[in-house]
Amino acid sequence: MVILLQWQLSLIAALQNLGGLAGLMKLLSLLGEEQFFLLLMPLVYWCLDAGVGGKLAVVLLGSNWLSFSLKLAFHTPRPYWLGKVSGLASETSYGLPSGHAQNATAIWLYLAYAIKKRRAWAAAIALALLISLSRLYLGVHFLTDVIGGWIIGGAFLALFIWLEPKVSRWLGGLPLWAQVGAAVIASLIAALLPVALRGSLASVADPAEWAAFAKDARSLEGAFTVAGALLGVGVGLAMAARWARFSAGGPVAQRVIRFVVGFIGVLILWLGLKAVFPDQPEALALIFRFIRYALTTWWAIFLAPWVFLKTRLADPANRSA
Repeated sequence: MVILLQWQLSLIAALQNLGGLAGLMKLLSLLGEEQFFLLLMPLVYWCLDAGVGGKLAVVLLGSNWLSFSLKLAFHTPRPYWLGKVSGLASETSYGLPSGHAQNATAIWLYLAYAIKKRRAWAAAIALALLISLSRLYLGVHFLTDVIGGWIIGGAFLALFIWLEPKVSRWLGGLPLWAQVGAAVIASLIAALLPVALRGSLASVADPAEWAAFAKDARSLEGAFTVAGALLGVGVGLAMAARWARFSAGGPVAQRVIRFVVGFIGVLILWLGLKAVFPDQPEALALIFRFIRYALTTWWAIFLAPWVFLKTRLADPANRSA
């Protein structure tokens, strides 16, 4: 294991010695951040294809939850925590798997699958590789973290593509109260399983050489973020199917206005509630984080489209756009 890590540290050091690429690599890394996907998912859902956008939200949340849970389970260090290479970005979570590599694989390849064009596949693979390379260059992931992210992201996407039609048909046949109940149960499982996982690590201490970097590595914020968002998306999709079926098409100007109006609502809830909700003690902060993300995604999936329809910023889905 030591030899394997040393070889990978040498690889990262060689990449960093190229020099002059830090700015580009940080920019590429942003394409795998939460803030970027907070733009991408509504853009696809509101302005390009509502069906693809809704499924994209589920892929994003599922991949994020899996990455968070596996990081806790493996609790491995990041390269710069070992003091052998520079940390050109700061990360407090554990290393394996690379969430950026995993999410890039799942999300960009899902979009390519939805677009069904060869150029889309080429672009998606290139993006996933470049985002992954940026994580190596920045010293925040080993090559094994990145490869693990590719494998897990690809396996998750394959499972999603296989299961999604079956689950959608099953959920579509349920009444609203049962669909909402399924969303509640899924969100509670998403929140509570990582709580149990962290509890199982209570007696396992991180090595002293990287414990200072990993002081927040066992934070449950990521789990409650995904759990709350999952509730908002699940309830939002169930309600949208009944009262906010809309077409994401229309003139470019209409789509731009739709995105601006919708995203203002996202910012009000995402940033506004963050400013007023407490961040201590941990248990209370996690509950309010869950509520904040549930409301933000519920707005994005259901209430914003309902507003679009009422203000004629979008046509009903059964009309040609």
